[in-house]
Amino acid sequence: MIRKTAHAGTFYPRFAEQIRAQIESWLKEASPAPESERCLGLLLPHAGYVYSGRCATLGLASIAKEALDAVIILHPSHQAIHFDFSLSPYSEYETPLGNLILDEEIYAQISPHANQDIDLSYHQFEHSMEIQLPLLRYFFPAVRICPVMIGNQIPAVAERLSDILYDVVYHSKRRILILVSSDLSHYHSASQAEKMDNLLAHYFMQMDADGMWTANQQRKIEACGIGGIMSLLKLAERYSAVEPRIVHYTHSGKVSGMNNQVVGYLAAKIIC
Repeated sequence: MIRKTAHAGTFYPRFAEQIRAQIESWLKEASPAPESERCLGLLLPHAGYVYSGRCATLGLASIAKEALDAVIILHPSHQAIHFDFSLSPYSEYETPLGNLILDEEIYAQISPHANQDIDLSYHQFEHSMEIQLPLLRYFFPAVRICPVMIGNQIPAVAERLSDILYDVVYHSKRRILILVSSDLSHYHSASQAEKMDNLLAHYFMQMDADGMWTANQQRKIEACGIGGIMSLLKLAERYSAVEPRIVHYTHSGKVSGMNNQVVGYLAAKIIC
């Protein structure tokens, strides 16, 4: 079963040459990717490319030299929260740059723990996953993917998911990346957004999932994909030598010039 594109022509260009041109224009600003680094997880935004595509491109460019076999995409549901997490059931994912294939091995490992009886439309129309696909296809054309949609974004779910991810990633002989899809603060002034997003980045750099959750509950920070971020941080706690890094931060006001209500975007990674 093929998942057809639902947001080509809106969140990102419909045609391959337009996407390549955008990515290659942003790559002119990218630093050379290290040859020897190993990235455990990467946080990327998922807004329209005109606003967040540069940030996401710089994030992926920072790991472009890695020989990835598979990517597990942790992304939020923007339609429902009555389930913990669910795996997308599609075997193939359409993008304007060419299709991506499901990693059946990872799917078989995670799906018994997931909620697989939710409405298919939640997967079919979720933009937070689809936005990442053309970018992945550009940087890693042969990589296989396994999207995991998180509904109930609470610490208990993140802890359980991190246990599952550890069993999948740590014990695998293949190179598997965790890609977390999330935007940050929504519709605050630029100055307030930067304050909130800098605090979230602080918790990321401290790898403090519990502190991040407390700040979220106190409305000091916002992240629509906080469940995926906490899952990555809790996974990273299980490794003996990890190093978090901020790759790039921006917000929508930098593009629109409208700084009264902006959305924040962060690219960050954890090296292991």
